[in-house]
Amino acid sequence: MPEQLAPVEEQSKHHPAKHGLRRALGVSGAAAFVVTNMVGTGIFTVPAFVRTTTGNGLAALGVWVVGAGLALSGALCYAELATRMPEAGGEYQYLNRVYGRLWGFLSGWMSFFVGFSASIAAASLGAVAYASVVFPSWSPSALLAEGWGISQDAMAAAVLVAALGIFHSTGVRPSGRLQLIIAVLVIGAIGLFIIAGIGSGHGDWSGLTKGSEPTGLWWVALIQVSFAYSGWNAAAYLSGEVRNPLQTLPRALVGGTLVVAVLYLALNILFFYALPADAWTPTIAVGNIAAERLFGSVGAKWVSAIIALTIVGSVSAMTAAGPRVYYAMSRDNLAPAALSRLGRHTHAPAVATIAQTVVAVILALTGAFRDLLTYAGSALLLFAGLTVAAVYFVPRDRTSETPRFFRVPGYPFTPAIFLILTAVAWIYGLKESPKATGAALVTIIVGIVIYFVCRACGWLADAPAPTHHISTEAVAEPETGND
Repeated sequence: MPEQLAPVEEQSKHHPAKHGLRRALGVSGAAAFVVTNMVGTGIFTVPAFVRTTTGNGLAALGVWVVGAGLALSGALCYAELATRMPEAGGEYQYLNRVYGRLWGFLSGWMSFFVGFSASIAAASLGAVAYASVVFPSWSPSALLAEGWGISQDAMAAAVLVAALGIFHSTGVRPSGRLQLIIAVLVIGAIGLFIIAGIGSGHGDWSGLTKGSEPTGLWWVALIQVSFAYSGWNAAAYLSGEVRNPLQTLPRALVGGTLVVAVLYLALNILFFYALPADAWTPTIAVGNIAAERLFGSVGAKWVSAIIALTIVGSVSAMTAAGPRVYYAMSRDNLAPAALSRLGRHTHAPAVATIAQTVVAVILALTGAFRDLLTYAGSALLLFAGLTVAAVYFVPRDRTSETPRFFRVPGYPFTPAIFLILTAVAWIYGLKESPKATGAALVTIIVGIVIYFVCRACGWLADAPAPTHHISTEAVAEPETGND
């Protein structure tokens, strides 16, 4: 059951003392986290699977539009939950306070080992792989030293993870500035790639209109597209550190998602222009091939550099977002107390950041975590569905003409659309990829067992006395500093 309501004055009074996080992130910084967390290798590889699955360029574009609508529906629902509960932790906060401590624990447990640490390790390996194309004399697969069993690319990925972990321990303000710089560079580079590619005149629009009859496998393609769009909820993890949550969070979540949706549609149009209908196969790295056709081998290197930059931005965003979950869990006695310690001067969850970084570095050194991405995506999609469903269980004050929290437009249909599409995608995921999707279910079951074992052994303390609630009003705290 949802927690009881509390006046906004009581929330404002308790919030700073309880959390100690500094509200220093504005709209542009928060939106930058959304953009950089969403844009990664997916948009440069997934279009090949979607195009061959649907059999037609226009049908593939239709799936990308539906995927954008799905992401936008989710972002709108998260915006309402985030303005009601504007504190660090994202899904953990919402599931913990709407469904109970078990689901909050499961969300945080999956986040630490799968959603963030493993994803950071795999993405960092991908960034190094693309960067190696720019430096052909480098042999990333070569061993670092005889007998170590660690390749050079694995070590480079581990160094990248460690460097970003140390940087994001310095506070949310420098983190926001870094993400903003990366976001501007990524959007600018991709925009230039699109304009120059279409302006080159080396493509053919028949790649968009020609092809086989649509296959009807829309739901399979939608699963693939949903992975490319994942990350639209990034700003919710840093809700406890944004200025004026009522305005900042909806603008960042929805605005960042819309920017990425436009970029994705434009890139797909460019890919269809660059590659003829008979050149599409599921295994092609469509970004590199399109660049080679439009600009030659030099263009392919530039695109590899762009992809490497986008992945670094994604790794950076996840490195900063994840620790806010463990910090919130620690405050609620669902994780070790040390994870709630903040830097004396930075007001950042430094211990939680270092803990996540250590796990991600260990995973990166093994160099074998790309297979975790489908498994992780399936698990996180399920928890996103549970989170969106929480909108139906929070109190809704329909009497006020000027609500003090963001309300989902089109309620109750907007969250219903997300839930229906998610449910169908999951059913087809079990059918088409039973091992990866089934493994996500098994992991959740294992988490449930661990939770009750820890409760029985006294390792999980009772919940602290509540000083915050699900509100019909949003917390509005004084703004401090700039992005």
